[in-house]
Amino acid sequence: MDEHGKYTFLEITELKSVPKDIMSANAKRFFKTNSKIIKLKSALKDTAFYGTGKLIIQKGIAGIGHPSGEAAYTIAIELRNGKYRFILSDFVVTPYERDRYGNFVPISVKTALEKSPGKLNRSEWENNMNAIVTESNKIAAKLKVIMSNTQTEPKQEVKQPATVSRTEW
Repeated sequence: MDEHGKYTFLEITELKSVPKDIMSANAKRFFKTNSKIIKLKSALKDTAFYGTGKLIIQKGIAGIGHPSGEAAYTIAIELRNGKYRFILSDFVVTPYERDRYGNFVPISVKTALEKSPGKLNRSEWENNMNAIVTESNKIAAKLKVIMSNTQTEPKQEVKQPATVSRTEW
């Protein structure tokens, strides 16, 4: 929990061997490769990237079970020479329920993670917190792998279609 009373996942990583312009390209590549779950909203002069995302909270062990909700969040990646800061904050949890067709769908009630749970909802809130921390660590690990790349992305070679000669065969 930060000084504003919000739950925040913060990670500062030093990368001395990666120049700032390559780190900027790596941050753009991170948003591009994870475009299904993380959307880039704005960028400030290749030094700060802001976006939103969501993660699915699973109920059960090791993916066996069903989704119990989703957590929407904001993401910020800020770059400096030789290091970057990764921030996940503003978590909003939307529980799922089963509809009449047997599918799990989000309900219309959204709850900020900072809202203190009652006595009855305490265990569900703790399970959500554990799932969010686990998924946040996975996102941070993905970012660390992409940001540690020291080369600019190689250009994809366009293959020319094979030419077929009609006179020689």
